[in-house]
Amino acid sequence: MSTDRETTRIVRSWLEDGVTQLPDNVLDAVLDQLPATHQRRATWWPARRYQSMNMLKFGLAATVVVIAALLGVNYLGANVGGPGVADPTPSPTPTPVAALAGQEDLVAGRYLIASGISMKVTAAVPNGWSAIDSWGVRGPLGNGAPDGSGIRFYTVGNLFNNPSSYADGLQDPPVGPTVDDLIEAIVEQAEWTSSTPSDTTIGGYPAKHVRITIPDGAEFDSRDGGSFYLFQGEGSGQIWGFEVGQMFDVYVVDVDGERLVLDAFHYPGTAETDLTALQAVVESIEIDPAP
Repeated sequence: MSTDRETTRIVRSWLEDGVTQLPDNVLDAVLDQLPATHQRRATWWPARRYQSMNMLKFGLAATVVVIAALLGVNYLGANVGGPGVADPTPSPTPTPVAALAGQEDLVAGRYLIASGISMKVTAAVPNGWSAIDSWGVRGPLGNGAPDGSGIRFYTVGNLFNNPSSYADGLQDPPVGPTVDDLIEAIVEQAEWTSSTPSDTTIGGYPAKHVRITIPDGAEFDSRDGGSFYLFQGEGSGQIWGFEVGQMFDVYVVDVDGERLVLDAFHYPGTAETDLTALQAVVESIEIDPAP
């Protein structure tokens, strides 16, 4: 018993043909799997023997294909490495946003307005600003005249009959619950100067803007050390101004049907750079509605 040398040559030539040549140990392994045939003496029917040999070679070639595929896969699988599946990158843990709580000299960053409003409101505050309790921020020169600035966040329940007198009480009936109700009441108040309202957005929500200015000759109630009352909050607090000529850019925001109010206030002597920073804080505001 021995392998057919001609068949071995053909098989080896076929396996070595192509772009990628299989390693010798794969070739040898394939040839070892080939069936052996008896050597035969020459007979008087050479044509039939030739046909049989051709059929044998074709059969061997088919067998070689299967064996080579199996051995090649095993060989390559054992010897060719590749990058494994990368582990999923863990999502970074969100950094908690610090809440305003009367801090002085804030480090530049985003802060949570932690007042009594039901929604989550944050704003990016410049370096060197400070917190007005938990409901606002003041500029680098404070919030007083002649050159201060600041932003306050709150809700409004009503307006005063007379901004100069707390004792004169609140409007009756009270202001309605919508953005337009409050804007209309602001414009109709004769004791201050108001601009023409305009449409805008705050934190992606529709809003209206109006500027209130405390006019020359305005009187200040001595109840809170000299106050010009703008609004009564939905709770017990009040929002007021401090000085003749003080301006309040009031933004009334509709947050999914809930009304949020903020004012960016400043004075005639406030520096242009601080006014620019004030507007940047307003534009940085982000709002998440109440759950």
